[in-house]
Amino acid sequence: MILMHPGNPPLDEETRLAERRYDSLDGLRLGLLGNAKLNADNVLNAVGDLLAERYNIVSVLHRTKPSFSHPAPDDIIEEMVASCDIVISGVGD
Repeated sequence: MILMHPGNPPLDEETRLAERRYDSLDGLRLGLLGNAKLNADNVLNAVGDLLAERYNIVSVLHRTKPSFSHPAPDDIIEEMVASCDIVISGVGD
């Protein structure tokens, strides 16, 4: 599988799929990362609500990037890595 990174500058490191796969979302900590565009938070909240209805999600951490055109700041990334088992990143418009 070839993954393309649309950022500027291009990434020099090799990107790979996540090493850990889950059979279920039960018992996991969910992270939702919005990109600061219109409706991104609304869509992510709806997805989080649906997942919480269907699975035994332990917690939901929702954060929003300060700007859609820049990567998430290191402090947000570090918080999500420490506090979440899975993260869904969403866009809006």
